[in-house]
Amino acid sequence: MIKDIVSALDYSDCAEAALLLFVIAFGIMLYGALRLSRESTDRFASIPLSDKVQDPRDE
Repeated sequence: MIKDIVSALDYSDCAEAALLLFVIAFGIMLYGALRLSRESTDRFASIPLSDKVQDPRDE
């Protein structure tokens, strides 16, 4: 019975759903990155260069 169910599944739908989820997540991340101001971008970029531990969102 389980073999019949598994053999009847169409996995191409799963691949299309995964691609759709990836595109949605990528779009959300891109939108969030493009909304950052130049000031915020500079603070995030300087994190690896500074010895002082701080959250760049606090300033």
